[in-house]
Amino acid sequence: MDDVVRMGLLYDFYGGLLTKKQQRVFGLYYLENLSLAEIAEEVGTTRQAVHDLLQRTEKLLTGWEGKLGLVDRYLQELDAVQGVKQAVRNLAAVLPADDRATQALSRVQKALFRLISVLELEMEGEQRSLGADN
Repeated sequence: MDDVVRMGLLYDFYGGLLTKKQQRVFGLYYLENLSLAEIAEEVGTTRQAVHDLLQRTEKLLTGWEGKLGLVDRYLQELDAVQGVKQAVRNLAAVLPADDRATQALSRVQKALFRLISVLELEMEGEQRSLGADN
């Protein structure tokens, strides 16, 4: 997984545990793609101070993930659900056009789509709640 994407996920899950300054600097760097110099000017500090703060913040986020494993668990759950989704599609392709089978498959698909939306909404909710803190 790309380092920027991984950092974004870590921020989505653990960003609320960071200080406001850490959130702001991290967001400017990873989410808004500003350079260290641009961030330093924005927050009124030096480029080196921004670099050091980012390093400490990245270390905190990866440390929390190492202890809690929420991002890895989320990715595993999402991957498992996508596997089930593909299996349901494959099953739908081979089932006869029997009314009971079609209805049962339809219920499974609806439940699966609800599960996927819950997983995705949890992630979006994390992003929205953290975005409001910046």
